[in-house]
Amino acid sequence: MAANTLGKRDVAARFSASVGATALLEMLPQRRRLLVLNYHRIGDPSQTPYDSGVFSTGVEGFDEQIGYLKRHFHMTDLEEALEEKGKPSRGTSVLVTFDDGYLDNYQAAFPVLRSHGVRAAFFLPTAFVGTGDVPWWDAVAYIVKHSVHRKFTLQYPETSVYDLDREGRQKAIDRILVACKRNDVDTDRLIAELSRVCECARPAAGAERCFMDWNEAREMNTAGMAFGSHTHTHPILAKLTPEDQYEELSRSREIMERELGGPVRTLAYPVGLPSTFSDSTAEVAERAGYSAAFSFYGGTNEPGQFARFDIRRVAFADPTPERMRLQSALMAVTGSYWF
Repeated sequence: MAANTLGKRDVAARFSASVGATALLEMLPQRRRLLVLNYHRIGDPSQTPYDSGVFSTGVEGFDEQIGYLKRHFHMTDLEEALEEKGKPSRGTSVLVTFDDGYLDNYQAAFPVLRSHGVRAAFFLPTAFVGTGDVPWWDAVAYIVKHSVHRKFTLQYPETSVYDLDREGRQKAIDRILVACKRNDVDTDRLIAELSRVCECARPAAGAERCFMDWNEAREMNTAGMAFGSHTHTHPILAKLTPEDQYEELSRSREIMERELGGPVRTLAYPVGLPSTFSDSTAEVAERAGYSAAFSFYGGTNEPGQFARFDIRRVAFADPTPERMRLQSALMAVTGSYWF
């Protein structure tokens, strides 16, 4: 990241590192917390025709992050993180998770994790496994990136103008995705209108595979990686009836248990914001055979005392190394993840 593109927090983190403040924080006693990190894709976001915002970091950045975390924290696995007995006396434990099961999770992330001896958890939407399907968030990004028009207006869910020259493609994509995640929005209808005004067809499933297949998942599982459900088709669960939620969750679990040959009892809610699941969703998940579920809207967890159907996760969002160090150190000392 070039110096002239650094944000205020990155500049502050660089200063903290330069004067030794970060190193001092790293030496202080850690609070007993479970920090769950969530990643999606590993690679170069400039090379995808789909959603660049789904990329968490590059291969080198991921290797650097995992190496740093292993040096400074206890790296836990899914089973240990969910254990309530024998609560660890150590300080901060870190669990690494991945959502969506993109092929680069196997090709790029898995070798890094294995080289460091770190066991991560991967949450798969079972309908996507081994396919070249293009999920709704990638479809939105593809259409905007291939739009015939640099400025266009959507009339649904309300009138909104998008100017790609003024705000940039990724900001426009992010704004549309925010609308897609609303519980009162029909995502397929929104994408159909986007396709019409941009004069770009929604991409069909491609011959090139986008997601890991079951053989790759089994190889990772044998090597110590854990797997959980990310539903079957990756809908926003709060948009569905309880009956449809149950179908999504039970079908996904049944497929995963058949393919991986072992019990699957954990779930990561698609999107993971508070508006995308509810107490009713947690009840459905438990009825479908799950014992824990992960959200994704920030926060850390106190071992043995966190809500089992709302385990908090955070993302580093590809920071500079200095900011990652400061974020992690502050969290370990204060118990909160805020920088």
